[in-house]
Amino acid sequence: LGSRQVRHMEVEPKGPSVSYAEDIAAAKALVEGGGSLDGALQNLLTHEKTARLAVDVGGTTELVTAMVQMCYDAKKWQQLNETIVMLSKRRAQLKQAVTAMVQQASKYVEAFTDEDLKLQLIETLRAVSEGKMYVEVERARLTKTLASMHEAKGDLEEARKIMQDTQVETLGGMDRREKTEFILEQVRLCLDTKDFIRAHIMAKKIQVKVFKDVELDDLKNSYYSMIVRYHLHSHNWLEIFRAYQAMWTSPSLQADENAAYRCLKLQVIYLVLSPFDNEVSEQMHSLAAEKLLLQLPMYEQLLRLFITKEIFHYGDLRPALAEQLAELVKDLDASEQDLMLETMHTRVTQHNIQAVAAYYSRITMERLAYLLALTVDQMEKQLCEMVSKKQVYARIDRPAGIISFTPPKSPNELLNDWSSDISSLLNLLEGSCHLIHKENMVHKVV
Repeated sequence: LGSRQVRHMEVEPKGPSVSYAEDIAAAKALVEGGGSLDGALQNLLTHEKTARLAVDVGGTTELVTAMVQMCYDAKKWQQLNETIVMLSKRRAQLKQAVTAMVQQASKYVEAFTDEDLKLQLIETLRAVSEGKMYVEVERARLTKTLASMHEAKGDLEEARKIMQDTQVETLGGMDRREKTEFILEQVRLCLDTKDFIRAHIMAKKIQVKVFKDVELDDLKNSYYSMIVRYHLHSHNWLEIFRAYQAMWTSPSLQADENAAYRCLKLQVIYLVLSPFDNEVSEQMHSLAAEKLLLQLPMYEQLLRLFITKEIFHYGDLRPALAEQLAELVKDLDASEQDLMLETMHTRVTQHNIQAVAAYYSRITMERLAYLLALTVDQMEKQLCEMVSKKQVYARIDRPAGIISFTPPKSPNELLNDWSSDISSLLNLLEGSCHLIHKENMVHKVV
């Protein structure tokens, strides 16, 4: 074997573990009797070296954790940090010993009430665990604690920077709930600091299939709430609807009647705000079949208006919609609510244009503007936008002031129409000949 291969081989214990309980007890008695902590640690370091070089995992772990505990009991905080660093850097130090030491010192972090001492210990443990795969879970937990401390001080940007560098999705020692909670915390901090691009990247690390587990139902609601916050920034109404649609199946939400009603209302609002296409049409019909919607007559009527190919006016809906939006989306400012109302007006206009196109082949510009309750310029602007997005076919004859909704036919369609017309003409001729022949026969008989 080459030297590089030997270096990466797992070191096997050379013999059974030796108990150092008596030596540890003697060192503690020395400190409690007024002796020097440094002297007691030096005595244990001698035994630690022997155990470490003998690859005695149990003995080394016992000695290392005892030294850290002695520093903590003596309240020598500076020496505690120095001892942790020194023990982790000892030659050929066993990873099991380092893991046990970091795990034990992590408990002290929770016990500290002094922020400065807690911060020093966290930084020490993060420095010791950096780059060591066997203590990645402990490092991630310490990182989350450190970020929480910075957030409590109001430094959200620093908390985000600390959290974003930690990758927990590949950690095998962390359970699914803890991983999801950690990533959701990363997403939340990115959203709070308006870093929407990184928030989207972080959110993609969570596989939505994990939310099939009922035990993660609370995390599912938190995840989709953050997805809603992200898409509100870009005003992607259809994605917001999908998020609320995913939350709709949550058992905890179904158990809360008020929350269920609110979720259903928001589904209707964001669905009708979405640009109309085949998917939106299918979702509207599916949502209209929801039984609970019968208890919300206003929202049922709103959905039916968009499903039915008939003209309706936005002015009849605006007062009630404005009142409902002010109640449903209290966390949004007035400008966002006004944008939603303006978008709703646009969607109503687009629906009405599609309804007109379904029943009219040609219509004057003034008549269409009257039907839409818009000025001619506003109507023309909306119609041009829909034509450019291929939502409807229309051609405007501006000198004549006529709009045509009939698309030109392809050569194959024209030939099929002519063939059909000729067949109809021949059938008519044949029927006429038959009737004439019949009349002649009747007259001859008479």
